[in-house]
Amino acid sequence: AGPTSIAGKKDGTPSIASASPLTTPGGGFLDLAGFGIAPQPLGDESILNLNVPAFKFADRTFTRIGVVSNGYIVAGGGTGNADIDFNAQTFPDPARPNGVIAPYWTDLDGGASPGARVATLSDGVNTWLVVQWDVKYFGNSTADADRSFQVWLGINGTEDVTYEYAVNSQQGVPAGVGALTVGAENVSGTGGGQIAGPPSGSYRVTSTPGAPGGSLSYTVTVKGKDAKPGTVTSTMTASLVPGQTVVSTPVTVTK
Repeated sequence: AGPTSIAGKKDGTPSIASASPLTTPGGGFLDLAGFGIAPQPLGDESILNLNVPAFKFADRTFTRIGVVSNGYIVAGGGTGNADIDFNAQTFPDPARPNGVIAPYWTDLDGGASPGARVATLSDGVNTWLVVQWDVKYFGNSTADADRSFQVWLGINGTEDVTYEYAVNSQQGVPAGVGALTVGAENVSGTGGGQIAGPPSGSYRVTSTPGAPGGSLSYTVTVKGKDAKPGTVTSTMTASLVPGQTVVSTPVTVTK
């Protein structure tokens, strides 16, 4: 039976669009410092992995995030060698990092700044996980290099992802800093998008649904010559899984 090919699961595809602050949970940039939320240190080219309440993004549910000093989140958490990059990608990009929620991806440095503030906020009905960066451009210690921006992640069972910006972040990147990406990408790096240019207000990320993987059923007829056990073996290989998946089904021949 076979060999034959089966389609894999397709992830949801996120996209980003401008949103009125009247429709976003923060109503614009809502500084977490005003709630007494202390910053957590971020160095240069660093990642802060955190276990968080469950949130939905690009047709998946996550309970862990990696907050990267360069202005993006890795959904599901990340590792330093593979998921930290000051060179902003154009989405989608199959190269890691993937599963990127990027309010302001460029060459940033948290070493000489407060770092990242993370908190949950509620309006009494709904609750959001809020991640705020208070960082600077790499190699620039002046006040002009300060950048503050936020990601709001709804933790109410539906996808609810918005970006908010302080005034200092609603402008282009200075010459020599590198590219700037404001957007989002799914975990397989197969779908995503970004805005053109720097942020100019509030933004909302929404995702189109993915699709489940395919399946295969097959039937074999076994002729028993002797009364003894045997096996029927099914073997599967997948592009993203090392090695082979082998399932052996016992067959017993009785007189």
